[in-house]
Amino acid sequence: MADDKDKDKDKKAEEKKRPGSLAENAATGYGLEGHVATQQDPRVSELRRAEDKTQQKKTESKRSESKMELKPESKPESKQSSPPRTPSHGTPPMIATPTGSRRPDEKSSRLVVQEPPPPATPPTDETPPLPVETKSKKEAGVNKTTNTDISFDPSKEFACKTTNTAGKMYSEDEEEAKPVEPVQPVAAPPPKPPHPSKLDLDDIFAFAVALVRKAGDFALASNHAKDRLSYTTKEHERDLNTSTDNDIEAMMIKEINEKYPNHKIIAEEEVSRSETGQVTLTTEPTWIIDPIDGTMNFVHHFPYYCISVALLVDKATAFGIIFNPALQEFYTARKFQGARLNDEPIHTSGQMELKDAMILQEYSSGVDECRTNAALQNASRLIKKAHALRSIGSSAMGLAMVASGVADAFYFFGLHVWDMAAGNLLVSEAGGTVMDPSGGPVDLMSRRVLAAATQPLADQLSAELTQNYPKPRDDESRVVPPTEPATKDFNEQTQFSDSSLSLSSSEPSRK
Repeated sequence: MADDKDKDKDKKAEEKKRPGSLAENAATGYGLEGHVATQQDPRVSELRRAEDKTQQKKTESKRSESKMELKPESKPESKQSSPPRTPSHGTPPMIATPTGSRRPDEKSSRLVVQEPPPPATPPTDETPPLPVETKSKKEAGVNKTTNTDISFDPSKEFACKTTNTAGKMYSEDEEEAKPVEPVQPVAAPPPKPPHPSKLDLDDIFAFAVALVRKAGDFALASNHAKDRLSYTTKEHERDLNTSTDNDIEAMMIKEINEKYPNHKIIAEEEVSRSETGQVTLTTEPTWIIDPIDGTMNFVHHFPYYCISVALLVDKATAFGIIFNPALQEFYTARKFQGARLNDEPIHTSGQMELKDAMILQEYSSGVDECRTNAALQNASRLIKKAHALRSIGSSAMGLAMVASGVADAFYFFGLHVWDMAAGNLLVSEAGGTVMDPSGGPVDLMSRRVLAAATQPLADQLSAELTQNYPKPRDDESRVVPPTEPATKDFNEQTQFSDSSLSLSSSEPSRK
């Protein structure tokens, strides 16, 4: 055994003298080579760590092509960060060479460390084997085993992958990663068709108020002349029309179309000029316009005429406006928001008894005998049972006066949708009752209406009336088939046809 030890010492001495020999083991400086306690000596561990740090800095600065390491086979890797220790006996360790090959150190039991890497050589066609993958101590999950052909940027998405000399990417879970395809731009979806926005009734109402005031100012300026205004007749000699009617209506239609082009418009003069005179009411937002209600009063300078405007949505009145420019009375009503006169809340009189009520009624201005007879019969009967009877010549103003409490009730057979669309809402929002003169709900197209301060008063008035049913209705054509008979019922309470319908002045008129 002594001879073997002497031989080993001689061999080691010769290796030290040889140029390019391996670096001296850290334990040699202390004379502890081959000693069993070498692995546990703290001085040896300290030297090892210093050598490892120095070598690591050299390797990273020169970006060496490969990294030689000592991989112990007899013992598992320690949990601590210290470098592996050389076993005292067993299989001699494998020494990594600069070319990547391994050779056993059969006789020496000393720790062999890697020698400094040779200078970089030009790349060859031969691809060296993949180096052993080692986990980084400073960055978890980042592999530093890269060759000199490809730069490594930990901030990139492939920072946790290994790159071989061929430039292919490998992850820890798969052999070869698929190439990253360029992201194709996603085409924007086609724009959706615009949906009709919800009606802004506040904005529409404010627009309507300004429009009606403008029309009222124009009507008042036109009526200042002392002489009777010039006029034309429409369906009969008492159905008057003035240039002011036409001008106000044209102005209002123009401004409504510009601001609300999708809205429908039903206007008195426009319907009168149509071939059939028929009104078609849809669920679309619809403006109902009477440019001057009470044109006869307007011509005679009698100060009971007005501009009447209403907006219907889904065939229900959303708001109504009536403006008497001669008296400067501006009536407004909005559904479920009450009625106002010159911006002050108004209410009906609350009258419940017919004997104490002032009743407003209108006489037929046409030449329809049945309607005129019914109006005279009703006046003859009511003058004995009501407190007073009055006629002012404007249906819209009559309804507005019931809403404000000036009159207690109003009824009429023969008016049109533009005469009562705004006034009906005024009365109901002021607390009154609006119904058909025979009872039941009011029909805007029926040309019949009864409005009262209370329901009991409306019922008493309805019971006293001789009923009349003007023909045609507003939603019917004014062209009457020649076969339709002009007859009445036997009790003279109901008129089934109207002989006053015509398309020329020589024939009876519908008004």
